[in-house]
Parts: sequence; structure tokens; C-alpha cells
Amino acid sequence: MSDLEKHIIEQRDRLDIEEPRSGHLKRFKKRLVREQQPVMRIQFRHAIQIAASIAIIMASGVVIIKSSKGGSKIAATPAVEEFRETTSFYTRQVNARYDDIMSLHLDSEEEKALLLEELSEMDSYHKELLNEFSTNPGDDRVMNALIHHYQLKLQVMDQIIEQLIQLRNTNTNAYEKSNS
Repeated sequence: MSDLEKHIIEQRDRLDIEEPRSGHLKRFKKRLVREQQPVMRIQFRHAIQIAASIAIIMASGVVIIKSSKGGSKIAATPAVEEFRETTSFYTRQVNARYDDIMSLHLDSEEEKALLLEELSEMDSYHKELLNEFSTNPGDDRVMNALIHHYQLKLQVMDQIIEQLIQLRNTNTNAYEKSNS
């Protein structure tokens, strides 16, 4: 037992001499109910502080957004210009590969049509990337995807050209052997 409890027990007779006023029980029950229901009290000073904090945060957000939009246009312009030069280079390379493929002799027009159809499927993906770039100019992910697509397409076209040349050489060697 604590010292406080001992003190109260010893002094009980002295403390219990007065009776509470009438209506004490009702007042006590009302007070209990009030204390059980939390009352939200916002002082005027706190409300002003909260409003000022929100205003500062919103103003900071606006400043950051405006500066990031303006800054990205300035910073993205050289990158976009460089990207356009890169795509121009890759476009010339792809067109040269198309010309090389067309100049090589294929056994049938059907094979040539099938080959061009496969390449046109790659072109449809390229068009999707270009549309994405037009809606999001300066997006590094789209620019990198386009460059990667060009590189991949050139690799595929180089493999096709190499295989067609090997096929032509094999056919030429076989023809020469059969005529000898």
C-alpha cells in the first residue's frame, strides 16, 4: 500500500464529515459524459498558424512547379536538338539498309514481301514511340527507347543483309560447281 492510501485511510473520519450538495450525482454524471466525448477546440491562434503554414506550402509548391517547368524547357532544348540530330542519323542509316536489302536478289517476290512486312511491323512500333515523343517532348525515357529501337532495327537489318549475302554466295558457289 502506498503512503497516499495510508494517509487517506487514517484521515477518513476527518474527510467524510460533509455531505455533497443536492444534485451532486446528476452533475457528476453530466461531467463524466462531457469528458468522455472529446471536444475539438481550436484556438484562434492555432487556426492562424495552420492557415499560414498551408499558405506557405502552397506558395512553395507553385514556385517549384513554375521553376521546374521553365527550367525543363531551357534544359531540354539542347537535349531535344541533339536527339533530333541522332534520329536523323539513324533514319539515314535505316534508309540505306532498306536500299541494300532491295538491291539484293531474293529467290521470290513472296520472300521479299514477307521480309518487308516484318520490317514494317518494326516501323509500327517506331510510329508509336514517335507519337509518345510528340506528346512528351524531352522525356528521356522516350528518347532512349527511340534510340534503342533504331539501334535494334539496324542490327536486325544488318543480320538480314549478311544472311542474304551468304545465301547469294552459297547459291553462286553451288551454281558454279554444278556447271564445272
